Amino acid sequence: MSEGSNAGLAYGDKDSSRSSNTPIQSKTSDGRSPQLLPPIGKAEIGFSGTPASLKSPTETKARFHAGCVPKQSIYMDWNSVRADKKKHSVKHSRQKKTKSLASFKDAEEQETISHYLNRNKDYLETYILESVPQDVVEKWLHMKMKNNAINVHPKLSYNRPSASHDHSRTTKQMFMDILKIYKEDPREHTVLWQLAKSVATSIGVETYRVYKLFPDHPTFVQHFVIDHTKLPQNQPVPSTLERSDPQQVELVLEVAKKGTSKRVSRFDDPLRFPETPLSLLRSCNSRNKQGNYILYQPIITKSGKTSYVLEMWRTKDRFKVIDEEISGHIVVWGSVALHYCKLYVDKKRERNMSDFLLDVVKAIFEEMVSLDQLIKRILEFAQRLVNADRASLFLVDYRNSELVSTVFDLKFEPGLDLDMEKKEIRMPINRGIAGHVALSGETMNIPDAYSDYRFNRDVDEATGYKTISILCMPIKVEGKVIGVVQMVNKRDDKYFGDDDEAAFEIFSTFFGLALHHARLYDRIMRKEQKYRVALEVLSYHNTCREYEVQAMLLDKEPLNVDFADFYLDPFRFDEFEKCKCIISMFRDLFDMTQFDITTLTRFTLTVKKNYRTVPYHNFDHGWTVAHAMYAILKSDVKERFDYNKRLALFVACLCHDLDHRGYTNKYMSETASPLAAMYTTSTLEHHHFNITVTILQQDGHNIFSHISSEDYKEILGFIRHCILATDLAAFFPNLDKIRELYRSDEAQFSWDDPSHRDLAMAISMTAADLSASAKPWEIQIKTVKVIFEEFYDQGDKERAAGRIPIPMMDRNKPEEQPASQVGFLSQICIPCYDMLYRILPNTKPMYAMATKNLNRWKARADKILFKQDSKKDNSKDSLEPKDGIGDDDDDVTVKNEGNKRVEIIRQESKTIIGEAQPKPVVWNDDEEFAVEQTFRSNIWKEIDGVTWIEEEGVLVASEATKKDDTV
Repeated sequence: MSEGSNAGLAYGDKDSSRSSNTPIQSKTSDGRSPQLLPPIGKAEIGFSGTPASLKSPTETKARFHAGCVPKQSIYMDWNSVRADKKKHSVKHSRQKKTKSLASFKDAEEQETISHYLNRNKDYLETYILESVPQDVVEKWLHMKMKNNAINVHPKLSYNRPSASHDHSRTTKQMFMDILKIYKEDPREHTVLWQLAKSVATSIGVETYRVYKLFPDHPTFVQHFVIDHTKLPQNQPVPSTLERSDPQQVELVLEVAKKGTSKRVSRFDDPLRFPETPLSLLRSCNSRNKQGNYILYQPIITKSGKTSYVLEMWRTKDRFKVIDEEISGHIVVWGSVALHYCKLYVDKKRERNMSDFLLDVVKAIFEEMVSLDQLIKRILEFAQRLVNADRASLFLVDYRNSELVSTVFDLKFEPGLDLDMEKKEIRMPINRGIAGHVALSGETMNIPDAYSDYRFNRDVDEATGYKTISILCMPIKVEGKVIGVVQMVNKRDDKYFGDDDEAAFEIFSTFFGLALHHARLYDRIMRKEQKYRVALEVLSYHNTCREYEVQAMLLDKEPLNVDFADFYLDPFRFDEFEKCKCIISMFRDLFDMTQFDITTLTRFTLTVKKNYRTVPYHNFDHGWTVAHAMYAILKSDVKERFDYNKRLALFVACLCHDLDHRGYTNKYMSETASPLAAMYTTSTLEHHHFNITVTILQQDGHNIFSHISSEDYKEILGFIRHCILATDLAAFFPNLDKIRELYRSDEAQFSWDDPSHRDLAMAISMTAADLSASAKPWEIQIKTVKVIFEEFYDQGDKERAAGRIPIPMMDRNKPEEQPASQVGFLSQICIPCYDMLYRILPNTKPMYAMATKNLNRWKARADKILFKQDSKKDNSKDSLEPKDGIGDDDDDVTVKNEGNKRVEIIRQESKTIIGEAQPKPVVWNDDEEFAVEQTFRSNIWKEIDGVTWIEEEGVLVASEATKKDDTV
């Protein structure tokens, strides 16, 4: 076989067995080129000017075989090429290519070859895929990209390759450049910016911008702030980020959501095309006033979420598919570098975190004694970790569905010892960012607090502080959220980043363990304090003796007392009679078939024994309050309180001051009493309730033993609520709430609303507790004397401790008694009784007598003021006994020339003390209230010009009065 036939086999001749005389067709019957064609030769090309298809078969065969043995094959030996490349320089390679091109005789022959390849692209593709190495193809592709960029933007000097630029740079080499930058500066933003520059240079753009996205906040987008005075290729790595206008990043968000590149033209979609960033155009010295074409390229993380988007601008030339492919190819490799950059940063952060957590653990064990101090110390570490300006910790109170904070709005002050005042803040668990985190258990990183509907702006409005960003994370122990830590405003940046979130999540685990063990330790310490208090109680108190119980049961002498009288004198009974009265009132109010009389008697006697022998808060006071509650319940003919509430109210009044020491809650806290260590708020009231439960738990004392467990739990809850309501610190919020219900023309108070009923119970407890102020004047005077004796005892102890007591508790200032009583009655008692008779109209006698007593005390205060003023004027008149309290008439008797001065003093007194709300009723000094039945017919005679009558327990104005008002 000849060399020509061998050549024919080598070049894919379909029929190697055919005769050499068979002509070679350049085309198939349907006009298409075959996949593999014979090599190009002079005989086929037909340089004589006659087409090869028109020549005879013999002539064609001869001309074809005449060139079958070429001196140089068109197929190159690529192994030899690689060897030559190593031996020769780039210059020699170019010379070799020049020589190979020069082997063709003229330009016509080169044009014919190009024409041939254009007609036979399938052959060219097969040849390249089978015979040309990959790195060579990649070099060709890169050279093609560079040539396109130069042709598209010939005027952009920074896009043209310089004299030293290597046209054969591949994506691999770009990737190596990015890795080099990564080694020099492993920060994510540095690598990202190098990647953006590589993409922009490869496809030839006028300017570009990089957007950062937050997967957890889809509508929040930031962009890198560039230096407008420098060209894009000379831009340094931006150090700051700014939030982008949401209306200008719609396309950015769309690209981020889809995760694919997108080409946009102003002329194709003018409505959605974003405004041209003039600052970007100034940076590249463009004379055009607007960009017309944009290419968006997303950068996707390993998790499949878009973290960044490149926005590349052109003013004249459209972006093509090849631009998308090139940018996508480069970004894929660049994403790998970003991934390893993030891994490096994470590892470095973990190493720093380990050292940080060691310091945290040391601090935890140092501050374990005090829970509040531990919380403050750990919050300091948390602020250092994420560089936050403010920090708060909220503990979850699941019982009351509230968030409780003792460390709120902790300010970042490094190097200063924090000594914050202990202040408890409570808020509903379903309110604010912290509430959402507590309920969902999810971390929230909010870059713009005011754009989040869950953000509570009340704190900012109250303090004037501007909240920008929030990082809020739950503290969990065994999968349960026990607290929420909230960081506000990052100090060295505008927003908290993903790295802050990751570091804080690790820290929160240690925070949770520390908080959990600190609470356990605190609970143990509280139990120890409680144990000490119990020992103290047991050492002082005792249960009643059995002979006392029997003596009470055997006494059958009846008590002829009208217990429904609001003005009943408690001083007329001794302790034994008072115990009998308690049992009698209990019998009258409740169904005794559910109670054991012996247990009730034993309980009553033991309660009496557990009251201390202090001047005022003793068993006499407990009995008075219980009687007042009996009168209130009996006046409620409609029985608005149900059975369990009535039972709880009466028992709570009887026990509301058990084991009272005769001191205020503030004094107990200042003297570091064990009780104050057990209870942070309403110290004595919590203690009274605990003593009540302790008595009920003793053998033979549980008066509720015959009722169901559900009712027992409910009654105990009501008793606790009622006893805690006797703290005057709780009275004012309750009063404001119930006043709000009556503020409008139509009262919104409803007995069907459980919260309204709770308010009514609280107001009733306060009214019963203050019932001494609603007693007739003789009883009022006696009670005030014993009250001030108890006040003076506390004042003496304060003076002995080196403190100056307040005037009301200063034994050396008895003249302060009338003024203090005026303030007490006008600011507390009168508003309380006013609201009580709105709820329970038949309790108005308490309001009426308290108002009359207020007027008498005002007269006493006027006398004191007049006497003091007279002393300044060297007057010899003496208008008041030394102790400020007397039984003489209240009229001020002065000479005519002194009347004007008295009136001035009265007006000053009103200004200093304030008028009672509502307007008090004016009574004549000689008017007396009848305790007998005639009271009901005379007490409502006329008040403020309105005649009142009683109809079925409800006080209403008479018809005559209504008609007069109408006229």
